[in-house]
Amino acid sequence: MSFSEHFPNEPENDLVRVLMNDIPSRMKLTIITPSFNQGRYIEQTICSVLAQDHQNVEHIIIDGGSTDSTIDVLERYPHLQWISEKDRGQADALNKGLTRATGDIIGWINSDDFYESNILGSVVEHFQDPDVMWVIGNLTYQFEESNERFPGRSPVVTFDRLVNDPDIVRQPSTFFRKAFLEQAGGWNPAFFMVMDFDLWMRLSKLSSPRMVSENWAYFRLHAFQKTSSANTLRQMKELTAILKREQVPWIKIWNLRMRKRLASIKAHLKRMLLKVRLLSPKYSSRP
Repeated sequence: MSFSEHFPNEPENDLVRVLMNDIPSRMKLTIITPSFNQGRYIEQTICSVLAQDHQNVEHIIIDGGSTDSTIDVLERYPHLQWISEKDRGQADALNKGLTRATGDIIGWINSDDFYESNILGSVVEHFQDPDVMWVIGNLTYQFEESNERFPGRSPVVTFDRLVNDPDIVRQPSTFFRKAFLEQAGGWNPAFFMVMDFDLWMRLSKLSSPRMVSENWAYFRLHAFQKTSSANTLRQMKELTAILKREQVPWIKIWNLRMRKRLASIKAHLKRMLLKVRLLSPKYSSRP
């Protein structure tokens, strides 16, 4: 059957234009938020997903059994899909969210971070290109104590760049095709600190991301987050395991380990200076 037989009352060019223009609005996003005892921040995360220019969005929150005010906050927002139960960590929570997701595009925003307003429309536009499997926007750092914000341009991500500098990962401002995440195998629960880096390594071997020079998210730096200095050595061990798996030359692994050990020493010195009040409290959440 011809086009005109399907739509006898519509000019063909006009209808094609209408259908093509409607593709972005029909593309669905799923935002996954893993959470545990982040009741002080999670409402801002939820509101940032609501404050968008693309409405075809579902927000799934996988809570690890919080004992603070998190559940009270979640119950105030009936549009959310959420569960609260013990899990095996952040990667396990993200995989649970991916299993429940019905969107074409997946965003991952943690419960202490938040999105820039009205950016999801731009995200969807980039996925109109069928060759784009994942996109990375810019990220702004927000320091909890001083409330200062420092915009940053996300570094270009390739497999080789990740090998040389694992710290180029910018998770809150990254979005993926769901099928692409599933092809890569999702998140590995074996990693507590660097499940994002592990995923980026596997994804980058399949397809390079599109880099977008727009601020898409805010990464909050505070004294209680998992990326604090207390976990630097654990992060180093996990990074070493991944680089060995990828058969990275030992000299590059050694250089990374030395950088991480130096960072741990500097963090310990900073804690001492804060304790004796020789350093302003505003630096307590800074790397």
